[in-house]
Amino acid sequence: MMPKLKSIDKIQFQNSLLNWFKKNKRSLPWREQAHWYPVFLSEIMLQQTQVDQALPYYVKFIKRYPNIHALSKATEQEVLSLWAGLGYYSRARNLLKTARIIVTDYQAKFPRDIKQALMLPGIGKYSASAILSIVYNLPYAVVDGNVYRVMSRLFAVPDDIRLNKTQKSIQKISDQLLSNIDPGNYNEAIMELGAVICKKQNPDCIKCPVQTFCEAFKKNEQLRYPIKSAAPSKRKITHHALIIVNKEAYLFVQRPASGLLASFWEFPILEMKKKDIKDELLESELKKIYGIEGKVTLKGDVFRHQYSHIDLTYQPVIIKSNNKKIKYLNNYRASKWCTFEELNELPIHNAHLKLIEWFKNLSQ
Repeated sequence: MMPKLKSIDKIQFQNSLLNWFKKNKRSLPWREQAHWYPVFLSEIMLQQTQVDQALPYYVKFIKRYPNIHALSKATEQEVLSLWAGLGYYSRARNLLKTARIIVTDYQAKFPRDIKQALMLPGIGKYSASAILSIVYNLPYAVVDGNVYRVMSRLFAVPDDIRLNKTQKSIQKISDQLLSNIDPGNYNEAIMELGAVICKKQNPDCIKCPVQTFCEAFKKNEQLRYPIKSAAPSKRKITHHALIIVNKEAYLFVQRPASGLLASFWEFPILEMKKKDIKDELLESELKKIYGIEGKVTLKGDVFRHQYSHIDLTYQPVIIKSNNKKIKYLNNYRASKWCTFEELNELPIHNAHLKLIEWFKNLSQ
């Protein structure tokens, strides 16, 4: 059963948190500009991504697209290319769609109305609340992974936070705790607290500005919370990634327009249940599926890549071919022979970026 808010002096809690944030907040580039666009861009990138990982991508994006007009004129392939490696690529596509809608329908300003904000592609309750509170100081409480953890410990929440009813209860308490005077800084402060103090494994409770309010700390049970059931097991997939070489060029293919890694480019793949496949079988499958004749020259070490619902094991296979003609695209949209120097503007997903680096190191 969810605890009530009665144990906390709201004003004292808000003041303790906001004073700490004012003195200790991290210096982040989107906090340095009094404009909605940097906040919007950063909040999309920070969905399911930590600040340290998102920061270099933010710097690249803001340099390439310094305002909403520049972003709205970009192509999907350009945006995906800059986003490559950050993951959760639907965010990049929705970022571009939303930029175009904001320019066309909202006079190049993020809408102040939460109902309108929630209609934008890729903008959910968390993102809308964060942007509207930080940019316009509107009283919408954010609840992300950091906030779930902070609230679970503050109130020693005894329920599984994977459950919808638990998440709704934490949202309700967050709404009640929110500072209506300074909601933007309050939201940033509570997320910052989870990110740098109330961490998952090593919470720094001694430095916590709201330690005196925390039920988990009082019980010395910080690591017990949040209570979270095991995640569903991931689907296991095995790929052979075919690095097909023709003189100085390599074959890349473009994935379908929808589904996992939509529109990204990669080396052609063979999805096979067994990891140890004879060279002759790989060569015959290559000819049957893609219509390309080639000779296996090397099999690399096995790589592993984790997606939200997939555990991918993949092995690079270098194949020499004397023919650049590809007869069948299989499920791919397009094919292209490129040198590695020509790949800068081509969006290639993170798993196969690792293969490119592996191959370059192999050739040195």
